[in-house]
Amino acid sequence: MAIGKIASFLSSLSPASEAAATTASADQVPEDSERRATALSEHPDLERDRQRGDQHPLAAQLQTMVSAVRALNDNAAEQGAAVAVSPAGPQLKNAVTALGHLLAAVDAQAMAHGAAAPVREASGVIDAVEAGLAGSQASAEQVMRHLPAHQAFRARETLANFQTDMQSAVSQVREALNGLKVS
Repeated sequence: MAIGKIASFLSSLSPASEAAATTASADQVPEDSERRATALSEHPDLERDRQRGDQHPLAAQLQTMVSAVRALNDNAAEQGAAVAVSPAGPQLKNAVTALGHLLAAVDAQAMAHGAAAPVREASGVIDAVEAGLAGSQASAEQVMRHLPAHQAFRARETLANFQTDMQSAVSQVREALNGLKVS
């Protein structure tokens, strides 16, 4: 992405801007993700499927979420330094948060019925997300050197908030993965 486009994204950081509105509305999505993950883990059909020996539905949903995080991470990488102010940032954060909730719902039975492979895949995907975060941080720092002081200050603040939110979501996934001990 050209420096001009990134500077345009970063300069649009006013409370009335669309970017701020998009970020604010995207922050509400994790609550929905949390509710869906909780509802999934409490779903009555899960026990029936477990007793029949079918592939665990959580495994399929986990695979779907891993694929979504991978695709959103690729999109975020294309955004580069602007990811913190583009819709790609909150979408990635929400997907990583939802992945963490799904991983927290995985139990031994789910692992035995097909969840092990997506859990291993989730580990690789979260490594890629962390690498992308480091890359976007470096790109943003480079762009901010060319911005006027007041824009650079606001951009640093936005980037710091985004990085903090993403690290929290990534930590949640790491904790769930550590509890599952998949190699």
